[in-house]
Amino acid sequence: MTNKSLSQPTLDLINDYQNLEIGGKKINTPYFNNCRSQVRAGLRVLIGKGTPKDIAEEALILSLREKVELDKMSGEEITKFLVDHNIGIDCSGFVYHILNTELKSQNKKSLNKVIRRPWVKNPLRKMIAKLRSVENTGVSTFGNPANSTKVNLDNIQPGDMITMINTGSDHNIHHVLLVYKIENKTIHYVHSFKYSEDGQYNHGIKKESLEITDPTKSLLEQKWQEPRMLEHARQAQELKIVRIK
Repeated sequence: MTNKSLSQPTLDLINDYQNLEIGGKKINTPYFNNCRSQVRAGLRVLIGKGTPKDIAEEALILSLREKVELDKMSGEEITKFLVDHNIGIDCSGFVYHILNTELKSQNKKSLNKVIRRPWVKNPLRKMIAKLRSVENTGVSTFGNPANSTKVNLDNIQPGDMITMINTGSDHNIHHVLLVYKIENKTIHYVHSFKYSEDGQYNHGIKKESLEITDPTKSLLEQKWQEPRMLEHARQAQELKIVRIK
């Protein structure tokens, strides 16, 4: 494998999520918990689909409403403030913005013009999904054959995704990892997630990797740096590498 990575603008956006600037402090953008959210048809930032700018602006609005001064808070306190208000980024929202930036850097169509939803039959719902593309794109949308093609391990490239459908001990989680760099035989991926051991506040954007020890074997048989993510991969009812069309 040759060394490759996503474009610099895309890497910069990943860094912006990992070093979200709020109140003069830099924090890791927290993981958005879909199960806690009661918002329906809300702003994208309120449903885990916001950009770093969206999240920082919402934090400011909340601080003004509650009369707290973000610039006087520590990074840990700001993280707690966001998590307590359920502000963060979910895995598919994160991947959507990263992929969209990468497509633009390559002078290709934006992601909202690429994503298809043939399973949506109602014309009004189809129009809403098109206008609110990021809000209506999840892991299963990325993994659907209408939007992506399956990729073999020996052909994996930056920008490819590893999708996990129905993972977790209860098989009720969809998750997606985005490959951002390939270095020799090591796949570097990034994702937004919360491991059970992370506790209430120590979660968010994570960079991890796996080493291809034998490309003729399955993804599960490679050397994963993070055993907790390997366990999720093992628990998935469907695990595959896909590339956006």
